[in-house]
Amino acid sequence: MNKKRYYIYSLVLLLGITTLLSSCKKFMDINKNPNAPTGTVEESFLLGKTIVTWARVMPNADNYGGELSGAIVNAGGVSGYGSLIDYNYGPGNYTFWWDLYDNVTDLNAIIARSEVDESYQYYGAIAKILKAVHFQALVDAYNNVPYTDANRGVEALLPKYDKGPDIYKSIASLIDQAIGELQGGNAATLVPTNATDPLFGGDLVKWRKYGNTIKLRIILRAGDKVNFDNKNFSADGFLAEDAMVQPGFTNIDGKTNPNWGRVYSASGSAQGLTQRVPSYYMLGFYDGTKINDFFRGHLLYRTFPTPGVNQLGVPGGSEAVVKQPNDWYITLAATPSASNYAAIGIFKGPSAPQPIMLAAESHFLQAEAIVRGLISGDAKASFNNGILESFRYLNKDEGGNISTKYVDTTNGTLATSAVSSNYIQINPAIEVEIYQRLNSDNRLVNFDLATTTEQKIEAIITQKYIAHNMIKADESWNEYRRTGYPFCDPRNTPDYKYYSFASVISPSPQPDKLPTRIQYPAREFSYNAENVRAQGNIDPLRDKIFWAK
Repeated sequence: MNKKRYYIYSLVLLLGITTLLSSCKKFMDINKNPNAPTGTVEESFLLGKTIVTWARVMPNADNYGGELSGAIVNAGGVSGYGSLIDYNYGPGNYTFWWDLYDNVTDLNAIIARSEVDESYQYYGAIAKILKAVHFQALVDAYNNVPYTDANRGVEALLPKYDKGPDIYKSIASLIDQAIGELQGGNAATLVPTNATDPLFGGDLVKWRKYGNTIKLRIILRAGDKVNFDNKNFSADGFLAEDAMVQPGFTNIDGKTNPNWGRVYSASGSAQGLTQRVPSYYMLGFYDGTKINDFFRGHLLYRTFPTPGVNQLGVPGGSEAVVKQPNDWYITLAATPSASNYAAIGIFKGPSAPQPIMLAAESHFLQAEAIVRGLISGDAKASFNNGILESFRYLNKDEGGNISTKYVDTTNGTLATSAVSSNYIQINPAIEVEIYQRLNSDNRLVNFDLATTTEQKIEAIITQKYIAHNMIKADESWNEYRRTGYPFCDPRNTPDYKYYSFASVISPSPQPDKLPTRIQYPAREFSYNAENVRAQGNIDPLRDKIFWAK
């Protein structure tokens, strides 16, 4: 995929150089340059392209977060893992900077159209919410980034960097503007359709709820480090369902579900995670070491409770052998393949919708906000709803519906039929009831046992960490750095591997032996050197995002 440099974007256009986002063009093939100025392409179609592009970033974001927060570790049989295990991050590691700034260019074009054409008011408002989402992701990864000068072309070829707290305050206000605009409009205002809005299909109430939920995440993450102008939310409330992108994913090259590309190509060749396994740390939240959760254990790991497993940085032994194509690929067939999949768990199929925010996250955000006094409500109910929605998502099939397969209520084993009296047709509510009963003495599951504010926050963030496993682990990494939960304790005991996700060869001086952030991308040092170097000599083992603990 060709990348346009956000700070010379207008200059490139003036020179007549066309930049194409080829993977998205296969969805939005309208025979025009999707990155040209307003007027060349209808911004209604441009909105759909930005949403699909954002969905395509999700697997990379999850991989980044998964490798840093303990979901994904090195396997056995190969070497050369480099920065995965030694945290020697340079400008080439985990770079999704350009994808986000490319998308912001297009979102700005939509916003600009809405400012001169009132019929595009809803499109502009949605673009503002998405712009806020993109800049939160950039700040959470890099801290200070170009914001006010970004994507201004010849007006700011070398954009200055804004401080993370200032960006956070600005994007919270941007969401307020957007929600207000989504409540207005007139007879001439265009309403997005399924074709132009592959996320919510033009449902403006859902967009307002999504805006509220993102704003809630922004305010909670910033804590007392940003003085927000408005900590209220619209009466629409927060997301109550998974936010899923579905432009028509199918098993054709370039059109498959983005997450499926981590397992198989459209032609059926194994991809992505073939040299990665789960960590002992993560497995401990399912196998009874820390929490007994055999239902989600079987939904996440094909051979649970004995997937290939390792401690980060340990040379792979017999337990770290990958069960091809990977240990997260669920199939009920004897031989896994691109056509033998159970359509459940993480990799649901090439035609599955792609989540960009789980309902579980929304409920856990609300639970924390209630505990901290930011909003009113029942924290325990929101906490339990977050757990239920996590079970519901993992139990969804390729079509986005609760699977009609069967599950053994005594051990979580999946089947296509009720092979014994222990099996029932999948029912997430029953699974959660059993899960809570099995862990009734565990305050990470039984909210009543969390008697202090910190214990409640620990339970909420730990359950969010579990819910985001292999789905949105970038959020797990963000929340760990913000709160310190779930605990990562690099103690020297025989069960160390279950209580720390830090690499055993970590050079980090931090108490948890973890890195603190990643580096700015190499091309910033080449093309915007003065401004990026003004941020100081960034050390990924010491320098923190402004909201970090």
